[in-house]
Amino acid sequence: MKQNSSDQRLGFHSIESILIHNPEKIKKILLPANRDDSRIMALTSLIESKGISYELSKKISQEPEAIIKKESLASFQDLKKIISERKDSNPLILILDNIIDPRNLGACVRSAAVCGVDFVIINKHHCAPTNAIAHKVSAGGFEVLDIFHVTNLVNCIKYLKENGIQILGLSEHSGEVHYEEDLRQPTALIMGSEETGVRQKTLEICDSVISLSSNPYFKSLNVSVATGVILNEALRQRHQAKN
Repeated sequence: MKQNSSDQRLGFHSIESILIHNPEKIKKILLPANRDDSRIMALTSLIESKGISYELSKKISQEPEAIIKKESLASFQDLKKIISERKDSNPLILILDNIIDPRNLGACVRSAAVCGVDFVIINKHHCAPTNAIAHKVSAGGFEVLDIFHVTNLVNCIKYLKENGIQILGLSEHSGEVHYEEDLRQPTALIMGSEETGVRQKTLEICDSVISLSSNPYFKSLNVSVATGVILNEALRQRHQAKN
């Protein structure tokens, strides 16, 4: 595992999620000294219940901040281990290949958490860093998901394919529409930036490339919106398959 340099978390949702799921990560929490409303009181109560140190700060205007311990980022080797341990599962995987804005990265992770994705794979050298902004926008999503940072996405995708997982890339230029794909089977969905999309060499090794719209005049969606659309379609198909 490699070290993540980010040691700060911002906002109520992000800090509440850490307190609930991973309180051992927190060194200290700073609370805005000028707030005494129900939101801050509820957070203070949660902090005290976990035995976490906190301070009131006049430098913070509205939202809390947390100082956390240095984190280890799960790698490709960690992913291989967990995939091998769940051979009989039917995973839904989100791959983020070319997300350059940390806000978009956080929003995609938030959608993945809401939709119950099994794993998120982030192409480390072709995505925004998982910094405090990404964590804040994810609203705690980073705390509830298995997230892996890989340095060679092509090798990672080849490994997933060898283990029976279909690889679908999203591109507005494709003529194949998402609701015509079978998303009930083990599937990895690859999202790219709204500026350039998924990188070409990544698309070339996909089993299929699909679009979210059949509108010939306007197909482009923000990547976080697109992520929510395709993940909800996968959930819809899987739910119908159970009934």
